Formats: sequence, structure tokens, C-alpha cells
Amino acid sequence: MKKQTFLKIYLIAQITYISIGIKSQGPPAAIANALQDIMNNALPTQLNNSGMVLSLHVPGQWTWEGASGYSICGMTSGQPTASALPNSKFRVGSITKTMVATCILQLEENGLLNTEDPINNYLRATLVNDTIAPSSTLKIRHLLNHTSGISNSADNPTCQADVLNNPLSSHTLEEAIYCGASQGEIFPPEFAWGYSNTNYSILAMIIEEITGISYQDYLTQNIITPLNLTETEIPSTPQISGSHMGCYWNIGTWIDLTIIHPTTYTGWADVVSTANDLNIFYSNLLDGNLLTQNSLTKMKSIHPTSFDYGFGLDFYLLNGYDYFGHSGEVANTSSMFFADVSTSIAPNGYYLTYNFNMQGAEMANAVDIPVYNLLNNAISQTIENTLHKQELNIYPNPINRNSLLTIESTSKGECFISDLSGKTIKSTAIYKGKNLISTKELDAGIYFVTCKLNGIIETKKIIVK
Repeated sequence: MKKQTFLKIYLIAQITYISIGIKSQGPPAAIANALQDIMNNALPTQLNNSGMVLSLHVPGQWTWEGASGYSICGMTSGQPTASALPNSKFRVGSITKTMVATCILQLEENGLLNTEDPINNYLRATLVNDTIAPSSTLKIRHLLNHTSGISNSADNPTCQADVLNNPLSSHTLEEAIYCGASQGEIFPPEFAWGYSNTNYSILAMIIEEITGISYQDYLTQNIITPLNLTETEIPSTPQISGSHMGCYWNIGTWIDLTIIHPTTYTGWADVVSTANDLNIFYSNLLDGNLLTQNSLTKMKSIHPTSFDYGFGLDFYLLNGYDYFGHSGEVANTSSMFFADVSTSIAPNGYYLTYNFNMQGAEMANAVDIPVYNLLNNAISQTIENTLHKQELNIYPNPINRNSLLTIESTSKGECFISDLSGKTIKSTAIYKGKNLISTKELDAGIYFVTCKLNGIIETKKIIVK
């Protein structure tokens, strides 16, 4: 693929990208206090100066960001400490894989690859012949869902010792891939499931081979920049800038394990972000603003041999309900994102991202289940009243331009139609019953209808064709 052709496709794609930000409106005080209590209780008492950050987004209602404890864990007495902040950055670990999978599916949508293609169509011959033995039968989708049979680079003791002894050293993609693939084939492709970071280092190389630019630049240009993720980056230096979550660990001497060269994790754990930025990324991804519905269906498809793993998305069971997301553990920190769990307070699901500055945290019991229970049970009548949704029905949706939009309401109020930038395009008074609204001022695209009814605000997304 010529770079010139790629750039043309890239520019077209950029024009069509849409970013949905997350509004900062907060929840009722009782819920905010309960969320803070969950965080405070989640921190283990056996670790010095541990901390966590959390962002919870309920679409159309509110967003809450919080922090508890300290930004650097494990430090001995006498070392300086700083409080964790809601916007503290952290190494997201394997949550990176969702972003990489998104990039691969974008390239497929643009006709630059097919996930059914053998990987040796896109890799340098020397790498294929010398390192990845089963490459002729190994397809891109096998890398995406961890059914490749390629060994995990994190399981190579020689490579791991090198990382610990030389944390500031940079590594090429070839070196990262060799750390895994050189250990041999665990099983034939698609025969079984085996989680392997090496898969996503290979995917990063495929991105570079197709686009002619670095994997880091492609991800930045096609995810970070279009979504305006101002606190998200793939750093070029070992140090994370600004307030961040980190961890000191005693490996003979106390070292800050967050100071490590990002090329150690290329393609599988090198992204640095915040909890809120990750919620913005996932909300845009799952709303179809980064991928088509067909690609999202692929991303959510589970191979029979896998442990509920799709293309860069993992599926979990929480209190008898399915939800999906991805976890990440790197530099002695643990992170988690999940979404799409319906509760009484969040009937359309919610987005939850958090980070502990320690590995091996009991995340499900400490955070996931308490948050789910909080959102599934009214804390008090005050919360029930505050969150009571008005009977508001808006149709048809999608709607053809220059047609009449019906807003059916149980009470009198006012509605505003805004575009994705937040600019109000149209405002109108509404009354009890059916209200017919002209859409002649609206171009084709995505809009939000926000209605104020008896002090309650409700927002719905509409699509104009």
C-alpha cells in the first residue's frame, strides 16, 4: 500500500470522526458520598501509601470522578507523598489492547487489510521465517482474540529480568516480538486460547507495515486526537509527566516501577491515560463513533475456545449479568474498565474505569460489585426522586431531514437540540402530550435532545439522515 493512498484514506476518515465528550454534571450527593466510601474501603491497609482513582459515567445523567489515598504506593516512611487526584494519569496496561484492536478494525474498514488474512502478508520475511513458525496458517484475527498459540513475552524470564535490570532501555518491536515468539508455539492457531502480549506487539507491527507511519502515530492520529483525549498519550520517555499513579517496589532497592521505557510494552500496554479519558474513549467506541456496527459486532464476537474474549474486549459475569471491558496490570498498578451493565439507576448501562497503584488488587469484590449494588439499589427516597425519569418519548429515530420530530411528554417544559460540540441549534417549548418539531435547521448527523421537565433534565440522542 502506497503511503499517498493511505494518507488520502486517512484524511477522509478524519473528516467523518465524531467525538462525544462526557459532561461534568455530578450525581446526587448521597451517591457521590457512597462512591467515595467505596474507594476509601477498597484500599488495602497492608500497603503503605496506596491509592486509587475512579471515574463513573451514567450516560445522559451524570459523571463522577474521585480519588482516595496517595499517588505513589509502597514508599517507606520519610519519602515524600502526594495525594491521588481524580485526573491523575496512570499506565493503563492491557487496556491498550482495546485501542490497538480498534486501529486494526479501522484499517479493515478502509480496505487495507482483512482480519482473515494470514499475518505473513504484512510482516517482513525475516521476522516471519526466523521467529513466527506457524505464520502461513496464522491469521490476524488469531492475534486479536488470543487464539494464535504464540507464547507470551511476559513469560520469558530472560526478557523480564532484562526489563527489571534495565528499565530505561528502549526496545525495538522485533525484540518485543522475539521475546514471545522465540519460546515456541504453545498450540496450533485456533486450537485453544492463550493470552499473549506478543499478539498485540505483532499487531502494532502490522499497523506500521500497512500505514508507513509508526504505530504510536497512527493510534494518536486516529483515536487520541479525534476524541480530544488531552490526558492520553503513548509517551516517548520513561517518565510520566504531571500527576500520576505509581508504585515503588523493593527488588533489593526501592525503585519507582512507573519509570520505565514505554517500548517495553509496545502494542499491548504502552498507553498512559486517565480514568475519565478512558471512559470517553469507550463511550465513543461503543456508540459507533470510531467503528461501524459491523466492526463492533466482530469486536464483541467470542471464539468458542476463548475464555469469553473478543477482539480486544473481554467479557465478564457480575452478579449474574454479562458485562464487557478490559483489565490491565503493569508497573505494579491494576486498572479496569467495564460497561453495559444495566441497573435501576442506569438502565442503559454505565461506564466504570479505575486504577489501583498496586498489582493483584481484589478489584471485583472491592469496586465492581459495590458500585453495581449502589447503582442497582436506591439509597434513599431522595435519590429515587432525583433520578426519577420523566415519561419522554422522541420519535422517529433515526429521522429524515426536513421531517417532523415528535416529542411526547407527560408534562410541560422546554427542549434544546444541540450538536456534538454542545452548540444549541434549536430550542422549543413543549407541552403535555405530543409536540411536533421541525428539523429543517438540522443537517445530517448526530444530535442531542435535552429536555427540562419539572426540574428534571433528560437527554436523548437522535440521528438525522
